Amino acid sequence: MKPFKILLFLIGVFLLLSVLMFVFPKDGVKLNAKNTLYFLQFSDLFTNKTVKYADISKILSENTADTTANASDDIDTLKSTKNALLRKIQHIEYPNNNPDALYPFFEALRKLSQSNELIRVLHYGDSQIEGDRITSFLRFKLQTKFGGCGSGLMQVVNAAPSSSVTESASDNWTKYTLIGSNQPHVSNNRYGAMLGFARYLTKNNDSTSTDTNNLSGKIYISLNKTSFQNTRSFKHLKLFYGYNKRDVNVKLYQNKELLKTETLPASKDLNMFKWEFGNAPTSFSLQFKGKDSPDVYGFALDGDKGIAVDNIPLRGSSGYGFSQTNFDNLKKFYDLLNVKLVIMQFGVNAVPENEKTEVPDYSYYEKGFYEQLKTLKKLNKDICIIVIGVSDRSRKAGDYYETNPNVIKIRLAQKNAAFKAGCAYWDLYEAMGGENSMPSWVFAEPALANKDFTHFNDSGARIVSEMFYNALLFDFNEYLKKATINPLMN
Repeated sequence: MKPFKILLFLIGVFLLLSVLMFVFPKDGVKLNAKNTLYFLQFSDLFTNKTVKYADISKILSENTADTTANASDDIDTLKSTKNALLRKIQHIEYPNNNPDALYPFFEALRKLSQSNELIRVLHYGDSQIEGDRITSFLRFKLQTKFGGCGSGLMQVVNAAPSSSVTESASDNWTKYTLIGSNQPHVSNNRYGAMLGFARYLTKNNDSTSTDTNNLSGKIYISLNKTSFQNTRSFKHLKLFYGYNKRDVNVKLYQNKELLKTETLPASKDLNMFKWEFGNAPTSFSLQFKGKDSPDVYGFALDGDKGIAVDNIPLRGSSGYGFSQTNFDNLKKFYDLLNVKLVIMQFGVNAVPENEKTEVPDYSYYEKGFYEQLKTLKKLNKDICIIVIGVSDRSRKAGDYYETNPNVIKIRLAQKNAAFKAGCAYWDLYEAMGGENSMPSWVFAEPALANKDFTHFNDSGARIVSEMFYNALLFDFNEYLKKATINPLMN
């Protein structure tokens, strides 16, 4: 080809690319649910934008004492965190700077050493806490300090495995939940404290069937050897169920050995059945059989006193669902659990799927999230709530990553909703380093977050848990000082 024709060809290609730069949508063209096609914008050629990632070196140096240990190691919390409260703390914030929003919980903690009471902390969140991440280390710290054991609540059918307890079920269980449009729902909205329950069915039966053939279902539970020791030394197995029209036979097995046989009578209410162990089995199973399936909300592995900390991940949720749940059913569940503190950790799912989309106003989210907090506060006047704000989440911008601008708006909406509902707020975004901090966690050696630039990995989750625990304990000690009681020191 002659040089002149080559030149004309290159000019034509350049003009075509230039036209595409001007006409191609800035937000890209969506190919399917997961993929969007982007094209270089003309302005990008002349923009020499650089992004400075947050310096998290101080965060790492102050929070590495416990993060390098495996859960199976007997971590000496008293030694490893002796000076934890002398470190820089991202403090919990309160409406009108009044910390009494957590005083009922702090008072319950203070009384634990003199009582035989078991109190609960419910840690709700999205996929950021799946697998017992963040919660497991917080549970370890709280139970080491205030007493208690066991991994707490678990649903029968889980979206992701837990690092503390391995749970599986026979394949004829169906999960009912408010979360997710593709999940089966029930009109009575009795979804309980974990916003979901399960029923065991057959191919030709549903839970309202009058078929005389017995239905059956199994649940298999085993403790993970790498989990914290306090998780593996529970005293009670509690089953939460209800609304079965017929009696149900339940058998408890350890391996293949039958330990106990019980009958769950027909009921029109939520119930709890409890088995007690001298020595906690490392694995066991429950076999249900009867002419009807109860609504099985889940089970709990608990101690007989102290504090229980429950990991309740709601994949895909932005923190909604509580206001839609049957209130009486939810209240009874909370009463059975003796809930003293609720932690709400959501936000990443409020970021649009298309990372180029910027939502101009998150007042709708603030209003909706406030309704959820208000519902939980109505359950019991002494229930305290801490909202953990959304973490940093990055979007790709050329050859670098930057904070998705929606994160800033979501963070503000959550804080406003929390304060309006009389709840405490802990700013995870600031605690992890603020703007453009997520890339620093992803690129850390070793990495502290996944390459989706959204989720912490196990090591990063433990640091987050350590920072939150330090903030919580600092304010607890301040409460003790105000109550003229000697503070409990690590």
